[in-house]
Amino acid sequence: MISFGYMPDTHGGPYQQPEPSPERSADFAEQLLLESEQAERHGFDGVFVPERHARTECMFPSPLPLLAAIAARTRRVRIGTDILMPPLYNPVHLAQSVALIDVLSRGRLTLGVGVGYHPDYFAHLGVPIKQREGRFEESLEIMNRAWTTEGPFAFHGKYYNFDAIHLTPKPYQRPRPPLWIGAFGPKSIARAARLGDLWTMAPFFDSLDRIKAQVDLYREAAIKAGKTPRLALLRDGWLASSREEAEQTFGKLWLEECKFYFKWGMLAPTPEFSRASDFTLDKIRPLGYPIMGNAADWLERLDFWNRELGGIDWFVLRIRIPLGPAPEKVMECIQRLGEEVLPRFRK
Repeated sequence: MISFGYMPDTHGGPYQQPEPSPERSADFAEQLLLESEQAERHGFDGVFVPERHARTECMFPSPLPLLAAIAARTRRVRIGTDILMPPLYNPVHLAQSVALIDVLSRGRLTLGVGVGYHPDYFAHLGVPIKQREGRFEESLEIMNRAWTTEGPFAFHGKYYNFDAIHLTPKPYQRPRPPLWIGAFGPKSIARAARLGDLWTMAPFFDSLDRIKAQVDLYREAAIKAGKTPRLALLRDGWLASSREEAEQTFGKLWLEECKFYFKWGMLAPTPEFSRASDFTLDKIRPLGYPIMGNAADWLERLDFWNRELGGIDWFVLRIRIPLGPAPEKVMECIQRLGEEVLPRFRK
């Protein structure tokens, strides 16, 4: 059965906004928790949070404290990162924090990880970005051993050296929490298949043929590694009474998000989108992404992606981005998705 996750996006305002006040930061933290509770209340299967740093609109940069708070405010949903960047952490400390949140939530944690892409994150934390791939693989090896090894052990690699790692308590889930890996290029997709339990995807304007080719690459690599291929797909969108209403509420805000990702290279130029000014509603409307419209429109698009990609295990839905919509509208949209879309799609 397909599962549905909700992403309470940690963007809390427009790009390059003034530094938020303590009161505004606390209010936004509470908003993230309220959205998480609302998602659980209305039938979502999971709540997944991203990691972002060093920008004033990223008002909850560290995902692990947020997950601990969500664990305390929920009872049923899986909680997880989508995604966290291990190269930015001490791997033993990270393994310990993950284990403790898994214990706190009684086995509801999913750890989504990736190598990272934003140079400012690495500069902010003093980690050489050119080392991110090697640090990523060593971190996963250390964490896996820490979660599953009884008693102290040593690790001496290229980037990390420890004489006596001894993790206690171990995670609630045995042998460890599920490991999702986010990836974009062929090399990183093959690594996700080799090291992870699921590939978490976030394609924006890639062609359907290109996305299918990536899925084929992943599935072949997973099978070669003796793994069962599993997919999670991030989809942005807005549920309303009509497409026109959804575009007015969400579409124009989403275009600004696209321009940001285009600037940082997460959206590669295409013949249709070769400059930031190409991102218009008229151009994205025929693509069917983001998902904007009424319940019938949502059901059609979710079915399309599930069918075309040969089966999705998780849809992770994001309905709020840096510029909005407003919190009360977000809470209403979460409820409507839980009442009008999720149960009908599951049937």
